[in-house]
Amino acid sequence: MGYERGEPSRIVIEWRHVDWGDLQCGRCSDTGTNLWNVIVELSQGNLLDEVELEVQNTLLPMDRIAESNTLLINGIPIEHIIGADITSTDCQECSDFTGEPIVCQAAEAERDIFEAIPQEVLRAAILKALKRQQ
Repeated sequence: MGYERGEPSRIVIEWRHVDWGDLQCGRCSDTGTNLWNVIVELSQGNLLDEVELEVQNTLLPMDRIAESNTLLINGIPIEHIIGADITSTDCQECSDFTGEPIVCQAAEAERDIFEAIPQEVLRAAILKALKRQQ
């Protein structure tokens, strides 16, 4: 799977989120946890055996909060890979950190809004990206 001329498929997953220091926004930290769980699950299922996987954890400054909770696979936002939309919702934790109202990204798919990107969405995006490389 994924080999062409003896070279492995390469997947680069970039997770962008605001750096709050010792504080953590639940929505972003849940997305990060979900991402790691999916990577472990796919690895244990031997679906990443022939894949060169790089995960980039990009910590954003506060002035780039609009990009927080973003996941890119090979530079493509996952919402473009799986056909979801991005919306913004009030983020109480980020608002508590800053003392002012903050809206953060959330994914919208089939009328459901996901503040933390769920494992099934992450799994689908990674598998679809792998399939495109075959």
